[in-house]
Amino acid sequence: MQPSTLRSLALITVLSLGSLPAQDAPAPMDREARAAQATEQRLAYAASADYNPYDLKSRDFLKSAEALLAKDEFAQAIAEAQKGLAVSKYNIELLILVASAYRAAGDMPNADQTRQEWMSIVDSILRSGDGRDFATAFQVISVDEEYSVLRILRLDVLGQSLVQHEGSEFDVMQVKDPRSGNELTLYFNIDLPKKWLSKQFSTAK
Repeated sequence: MQPSTLRSLALITVLSLGSLPAQDAPAPMDREARAAQATEQRLAYAASADYNPYDLKSRDFLKSAEALLAKDEFAQAIAEAQKGLAVSKYNIELLILVASAYRAAGDMPNADQTRQEWMSIVDSILRSGDGRDFATAFQVISVDEEYSVLRILRLDVLGQSLVQHEGSEFDVMQVKDPRSGNELTLYFNIDLPKKWLSKQFSTAK
């Protein structure tokens, strides 16, 4: 039997909050405040001249940083990832790599701080809506954020469609939890990256 939408969304919440050891989980109010701060920072960044949600250089830096981390070249991996963060300031994947490199190098304070940074970004996205429909879609500032969140929640993407609805644009994602077999549909509002792209086309004319 297919789970109800509400049950599926409850599963997402459990996955996102339960992915951390209980002793490491921050106090609820502190975590909420950090998520709110991350939202303000992400939106301010999306309104800045530095914002470019389609700059692929960050992916190149991520790939090279991953290769360095695989060779236990921790300092070099961190430096390479930081180059990527200069291009894509709130990139979840790059922050996760930096946290992992710090942890592998034994630098626990910086590992925990960086881990808290990417967690706050994920919380910011998950608290922007419930993802059930157009009206309550998760708000993202890049398509990369969608896939990072789904990876962290350990959900497989079965399909994706770009849908326009009441003047906004959405990525509608069909996803599956491989452990339970449950499938559900999640909505991501992509107005910010799409508006940025439209502005570039308009300026280029």
